[in-house]
Amino acid sequence: RSSVMSLVSPAEGILETHVTWDEVEANLQKTFQTTAKLGANKGVVHIGEGNGFLSRIGLINCDWEGVEADEKLPVRFALKMASCLAMKTMEAEIPAETRQLPDILQAVWNSLEAFTKENHNAEVKAYEFFGRFEQKVAVPRCFFTVPFSDENQFAGSIALEYFDNTSVSHIYDTLSVEQVRQIARELGKIQAQSVLHGVVEEKWMGERDVCTSSWNHFTQETIVQMFAQIKELDPSMTKCVDAVCELVPTYYGTNLLTSLPQQYGVPPVLVNGDLWSGHINEHRTCIEWHKIVILQAVHHGTPVEDLLRIAFSALSSDDRRAHMTELLNVIYDSLEETLDGAIPAPYTRQQMMDLYEIAIPHAAFLCSLLLLSLFKTYILAADISEDERTARTKVGIDKIRGVCEDIVSFHVKNEEK
Repeated sequence: RSSVMSLVSPAEGILETHVTWDEVEANLQKTFQTTAKLGANKGVVHIGEGNGFLSRIGLINCDWEGVEADEKLPVRFALKMASCLAMKTMEAEIPAETRQLPDILQAVWNSLEAFTKENHNAEVKAYEFFGRFEQKVAVPRCFFTVPFSDENQFAGSIALEYFDNTSVSHIYDTLSVEQVRQIARELGKIQAQSVLHGVVEEKWMGERDVCTSSWNHFTQETIVQMFAQIKELDPSMTKCVDAVCELVPTYYGTNLLTSLPQQYGVPPVLVNGDLWSGHINEHRTCIEWHKIVILQAVHHGTPVEDLLRIAFSALSSDDRRAHMTELLNVIYDSLEETLDGAIPAPYTRQQMMDLYEIAIPHAAFLCSLLLLSLFKTYILAADISEDERTARTKVGIDKIRGVCEDIVSFHVKNEEK
């Protein structure tokens, strides 16, 4: 292991994390009640690069030895290991003159490590909660979880079933409206199942303020600087970006998305909280999507949060605006169909539309932190052609322009209301 024990420094475990093969083998043996061992040809491939800030995800090839005739053990599975190494790599790409002072930077890393551990343990609880749904929603089967604790400070992991012929999108890709329509349908099922299984009784979920946690990684000045870089890439964005920057002090630090259900008078539902396109498993050969694979920001929240996040990150601005009302209706229809009259829906269709208009500038601001953080990294990548760089820039600028315009227009609309 690394002499410096932290989630920020490379270690000697799997994919430079603190998770060891011995620990993985022991947990698999416990889950599947087997004495079989991982063979000499076991291996791991890093499959999460570019799609996660707070983890490393490895595709594990088991190569079992000593399997009994009647045993059915996974040949491969995905191992998600809590880690800050991806963020450390991104920091290395920031010009030295724009980095924080060393003592400030160390405090940031300490905060990020604590945040990573908190999110990992929440994801462990989320998979336990989803286990009650009996595979009625599109969340992968969980083989085992290892939370952080006083005894385990650095080796948090989650083992999940792996699906062949699937991939994830990047921020510079766009999904089709049909793909997002399928996701919206699943969001309705998840909300219904969460209500049926007593999500409001999950106190830990209700205590999570993921909005404030997201803001805490940025200062107002940093956010303004991030937006200003977009003007350099596309001067036509100047007026729009300046209007957004004027609103940063108004929205910075707000947690309305978390508190809105209580303020508005509707019960909360389970919200993924981090449902952008990189956290969706999709089929490579058809328009269908497969599973929601990241649950680390799950919380009690507003029913439109997840749809807004996936729409902002995955759809073109034109498609998002043209189809948002339809997608909101898809969620509500799926919610009612899944509840099937067992209990009343937690909110009405009209309330959902109202919540959407109230929430959109808040969701857009928070989503912009993701878009802006990833965008420059991807367009500055050294291993892509100029044609690919141009194509990525076009997609990214379109999404960021849409976010900026909607922040301003819905801010004005909500003030008038």
